Amino acid sequence: MTTMLAAAASAGTPAPIDPAKARKSMDTLGKTKIPMYELLDQADQGMQWSAQNIADVGVALEAGSKAIAQLYAAHPSAVADAYGNGTMTNIEDTMKLFGGGNLERGCISHQQTTFDAAAPWLRGSSLEIKKVRIGTVLQHNAVVIYPAGKDWKQSGIVFDSWLKQKSDLGRSIYTFKQWVSFGDRPRLLKDDE
Repeated sequence: MTTMLAAAASAGTPAPIDPAKARKSMDTLGKTKIPMYELLDQADQGMQWSAQNIADVGVALEAGSKAIAQLYAAHPSAVADAYGNGTMTNIEDTMKLFGGGNLERGCISHQQTTFDAAAPWLRGSSLEIKKVRIGTVLQHNAVVIYPAGKDWKQSGIVFDSWLKQKSDLGRSIYTFKQWVSFGDRPRLLKDDE
């Protein structure tokens, strides 16, 4: 199999996509609110994802969602459960600072947890994963996944469980264009930021 993939790559033809992996990834993407046709739109302003991008993303999204669920189990929040709002949870965490809390449910914690869980699954794939920040005075952090070699602002999907304090993919995955409406000055961060 490895020889066949290497030969296909050197001949300039795309490597075959594992149908089971692609099907599972499409099922995972189906849990998000991003329509498949939007990802696959190849027009100049479309997101321009390939079939290989679709096949590669699912396992990373599942890993990120599972890691966030574990974060929530380790750091329960009555406010998050009641309001489903990152800002309200930050206020709760700030109050806990005086009693030993350290913003475990803040956006930077979400960003690092998601990045650490998803990045290993995307190494060597057709996708890039980066930390992203929006805002100037009031900043917000998340993770963006996009096809390698493409414009992350046009093609990216953002994994941001902090906004609604939910680990399920239907409430934590946005197109970059949807997500950027929450702030200004979007920029990528280095892996260690």
